Amino acid sequence: MNQQIRDKFSNMPTGPGVYMMKDVAGKILYVGKAASLRQRVRSYFQDSATPHALTKPMLRYVHDIDTILTASDVDALILENNLIKEHQPRYNIRLKDDKRYPYLKVTVNEPFPGLYITRQIENDGAKYFGPFVHTRATRQTIKELTKVFPIRTCSLELKASGNQHRVCLDYHIQRCPGPCADLTSTEDYDQIVKNVRQFLGGDKAEVLKDLVAKMEAAAAALDFEVAAKYRDQIENVKEAIAKQNLDNPTAENEDVIGMAQVGDEACVQVLMIRDGKLIEREHYFLRNSSDSTVETLTAFVQQYYQDASFIPKIILMPDNIDMPEAIQHWLSEKRGSGVTLYIPQRGRKRQLVEMAAKNASIILEQKEQHVVFKSDDNPALIELQELLDLPHPPIRIEGFDISNLGDRFPVASMVVMEDAEPAKSEYRRFKIRTVEGQNDYAMMQEVVTRRFRRAIDENRFPDLILIDGGKGQLSAACEVLETLDLSHLPIIGLAKRFEHIFLPGRSDPIVLRRDNPTLHLIQRLRDEAHRFAITYHRKRRSRALSHSVLDEIPNIGIKRKQALLQHFGAIEKIRHASLDELLAVKGIPHGVAAAIHKHLREQEGQTRDISRQ
Repeated sequence: MNQQIRDKFSNMPTGPGVYMMKDVAGKILYVGKAASLRQRVRSYFQDSATPHALTKPMLRYVHDIDTILTASDVDALILENNLIKEHQPRYNIRLKDDKRYPYLKVTVNEPFPGLYITRQIENDGAKYFGPFVHTRATRQTIKELTKVFPIRTCSLELKASGNQHRVCLDYHIQRCPGPCADLTSTEDYDQIVKNVRQFLGGDKAEVLKDLVAKMEAAAAALDFEVAAKYRDQIENVKEAIAKQNLDNPTAENEDVIGMAQVGDEACVQVLMIRDGKLIEREHYFLRNSSDSTVETLTAFVQQYYQDASFIPKIILMPDNIDMPEAIQHWLSEKRGSGVTLYIPQRGRKRQLVEMAAKNASIILEQKEQHVVFKSDDNPALIELQELLDLPHPPIRIEGFDISNLGDRFPVASMVVMEDAEPAKSEYRRFKIRTVEGQNDYAMMQEVVTRRFRRAIDENRFPDLILIDGGKGQLSAACEVLETLDLSHLPIIGLAKRFEHIFLPGRSDPIVLRRDNPTLHLIQRLRDEAHRFAITYHRKRRSRALSHSVLDEIPNIGIKRKQALLQHFGAIEKIRHASLDELLAVKGIPHGVAAAIHKHLREQEGQTRDISRQ
């Protein structure tokens, strides 16, 4: 401990606040809170001090300590959270990759709010729900929710009135009431938004109570059509709730926290119980976790609930935390009513905490074995991992296909699936440059070479490569990977005729049942690669044909070419059109029509002469 720190001890305040330990360059190494700043900071440098494994080696780098006195313990808690988020100190326990988790966003600051998935919380007046771990499950939540409460999911900017957009499919299948075309009032739409917010916030009982009251009022007014509509909504909500498990006769809203630690990494699982039903479970990893359960658990509770959209009345904990009264008071302020932190010792609540801890332990163990991945546990991906003996489920799969007509306009496509969903922004198309004639194997080699030379430069590789074709196409691609020293990358071929899966070095294919979800996943990617390649091939062919035929004719510019194509629909129809039919096109005078007719007839004659030779 240097003299500068010793001098600060005598003037350090004794009240609550935040302390920041800095290195010689002034960089913040650690941020902490304390009910008594002087007592807490002095404890680090006493001979009897037992700081955890990460702060102990940090002390040798501490050159200065700054403090900020706060009015209360709660203020110190909030300030600590903000400073950790802003400075990301190396030695603080932090939630790992917390920004990757998706949220549901309701844009309540618009005349007709929408429901969207986002990965970034902004100070924009919108209401956020989450975070969620599973993106696919989050999309499914939106899908199911719009069946019951038809809130819009489009990105149109709508006014309170005077919207004149064309309604989309969601309106026709009754998943949106059509605010884009002023087909609903703001009052009716606001009720939909209110129900969505209550439902996502876990207050499903209140949603049901409100719908029942409206159904009974409509029935009393003899408006049986409206009453039937509310009846159907009630049934849908009940069905959604019935899908949950883990009945709780007390019907409370609770979060159950379980934790496991290995070395300096911890995993925390949160079970979210709403109205007595387990509606979601999420797990989080923490960096720099302390060997003190109390310190690690405290850091998690602070960081997790800082941005949580819903805080339940009861939070079940596996152990004590630092400054529990201050944290409980902070959570109560965020919730707007009392929050209880409770450490159950027996009974159902203790069983829940132990179940969460056991799940956290399994997840952490799997992570150490590189089994856990960050997407939803898609059964098809897990089976694909087992079939191909992969180290982990293939999060990113790249599929390749070739498309050509004879030796003209050869192209290739690369499509991508991430978390078993198309990642269209990652799609790429290739114009074949080096191969002459119809040689699909050589074309596949060119494309794979170009793609993976770039992958080497970017140091970004897929978890699995899918080649559209059988042994020949697969062998051609494997030769390229071997040349590039990438033969370790997992690769398979899918033969179209019998839908057999081929692996390098194996003569017998993998044969899956036609109704197997894993086969369906691979087929989806293969079909998408084929569609993307065909689309590009047709585009090139159409562009080349239209250019070679019409652009060679005098006085045919862009507008006249567009008029001809719009009128006839295809070059072949223009080629066989009579002079009178050409004159019927708007903007085509007699001289130009005659030139078109003559040029195309002469070209057709030349083609016949060549074919006879």
